[in-house]
Amino acid sequence: MYLQYDFEVGEVVKSTAGRDKDSFYLVVDIKSNRKIKVVDGIKRKFNNPKYKNSRHLKSTGFISEEYLDMLARKKRVRSSDVRKILKEYFKKEEAK
Repeated sequence: MYLQYDFEVGEVVKSTAGRDKDSFYLVVDIKSNRKIKVVDGIKRKFNNPKYKNSRHLKSTGFISEEYLDMLARKKRVRSSDVRKILKEYFKKEEAK
């Protein structure tokens, strides 16, 4: 059976509920249709991701090619890399 997920690994998402409402995260893993691992590189470091319910996340439509490239090359991803990816997303949003 093929499962359809609403989010993709490497996608930048916005939290819509909880203490972290309006925070932006990078999706690093999808455990199920509901459980998604996210990091922001500041409060949630890459080695300690936060589990978020998919109903509490909103897609931004931005998927980081840099992160996907790191995964493909099996390069170690650091929290500083995550911060850089999120900064890149914010620059693109400001340019709009």
